[in-house]
Order: sequence, then C-alpha cells, then structure tokens
Amino acid sequence: MEPTNTRRRLLAGLSAAGTAALAGCTGSTPFVGRRLAESRTIDPEDAAAIAITGSAGDLTVTGDDREAIGLEIEKQSSSIRTDLEALELESTRDGDVLELQATYDGDTGWFESEPAMDLDVALPEALSVDRLRTGTGQVTVTDVTGDLEARSSTGSVEIRDVDGTVTAETSTGGIEIEDVAAVGDVTASTGSIEAAVPAIDGDTVLSASTGSVEVALSPTIDADLEARTGTGSLEIDADGLGLEEYRREDDRVSAALGEGGPRLRIETSTGEVSVSALEE
Repeated sequence: MEPTNTRRRLLAGLSAAGTAALAGCTGSTPFVGRRLAESRTIDPEDAAAIAITGSAGDLTVTGDDREAIGLEIEKQSSSIRTDLEALELESTRDGDVLELQATYDGDTGWFESEPAMDLDVALPEALSVDRLRTGTGQVTVTDVTGDLEARSSTGSVEIRDVDGTVTAETSTGGIEIEDVAAVGDVTASTGSIEAAVPAIDGDTVLSASTGSVEVALSPTIDADLEARTGTGSLEIDADGLGLEEYRREDDRVSAALGEGGPRLRIETSTGEVSVSALEE
C-alpha cells in the first residue's frame, strides 16, 4: 500500500493566536530588522518518528514527558521589508514519519537573504527522531530516541543522551557527541569533532578536513582501527584501549581493537587526532 501524504499549513500568518511581533531585542543592543515569535503545540497522532528540516535557523530538540509536540518559533530577518508571513512551517506525513519543514516563498531583494526560523522543539518520549537538518544554524539535540541523522551546512552540531545510532555532518562548525547508544559517520569540513563512541554499526568514519578530531572509544568495540592526520599530532592510547597488531608510521596508525572487525577510520587533513579509552 502506498503511503499517504497529507500536507497542512501549521504557521499561517501573523494573526494566529499566540503570535507576537517584536520590533527589537529586549537587551541593550537593538535588533535591526523584523522578528515574530509564537508558541504552538502539535498532536503527533499515530506518528512513530519525526523529521525536522529547514532552510535557515537554529534547531533545538529535547525529549520531554509530554503527549503533544511543543514548539517555540522565532522568525527573523535583517530587513524590515521582508514578508515573514511567507516563511511557514509545514507538516507532511509519509507513513509513520511526521516531517516539519520550514519553507519560504516570498521575494528576496538585492543584498537581502531569506529570513531565518529558529525552532525549539519539545518531543514526547515515545516519538523517535529520524533526521534534523538546517542550512544555516546550530543543531542541538538532547534526550531523544531513534537512529538520528543531524546535519547543518553552516553551524555546529551538539548531540547528547540519544538512545540510538547517531550520524552527524556540518560544512562549517564543530560537532560534539556524547552519551549515545552508537556512533555512525561523523564529518566536519571546517571544524573540530569531539565524540564519545560506545559502539559502532558497521564501517564508520569520523573525519574533519580542517580541525582536530578527539575520540574516546569503548574498549569493548571490535573494529579495525585506522587513524591518521595530514598536518598535526597523532596521539593514541594503545595501552588503555588494548590494541593488537599495532603499527605506526609518522602520520598513521593501524591496529585491531578487540577482536577486529568493521573498519573504523578517524582522520583529519589539518589538525590533531587523539584517540583514547572511553570511561564507562
């Protein structure tokens, strides 16, 4: 049976209940442009998972003891001429996955960028997270379930307390991962990576182009470890990890972690690589 898609507008205009127009910041530094803030709740109905995507803006997702999805939304633009009503959050259902997507169908003038939508999302504990994506902004995830994919084109990614396998990617920004069930591929083009890795699921790569990579591995992992750096120091805690078949060149280390197994590659082109034992 083909999955049914239903599409409905969630944020439809400035007159919706709970919407507040903010002319500037409450702090000492004035905000030049426009802002709109709103609080909403959404019934997930029978959805088992959620995906949240958008063109620009910070995305914060936190698990909570609740039945409905809670949303704190702030739209903002550096131009007072931007039509913030044209920036909306839409809902699409595909099978048991509920997707929330920020879309903008307004005009963008010379020297203007599209407006941003910051989302602070509180999720019911029973709703797992499938993927989180933003073009420009920080992604922060805490205390959720599901095999999670988090991605930002320009912005950092911070993931903590996830009961599932986590993959993460950013072009410009750092990545931090801790207290998760397992770690998949993690990539930062320009930025550092800090990851606590209790388990992996098949071949796994943690890679930065420009930035340090600091990884704490559980000694219970069975993997064929490869670590290297193009320019920078390479520090491996061989004794703490109980590595076997340890081989080292100037900028490269290979060894068997546990009984060996899937390929685990940890690398950076420019920066330091540090691999130590995860304290459990």
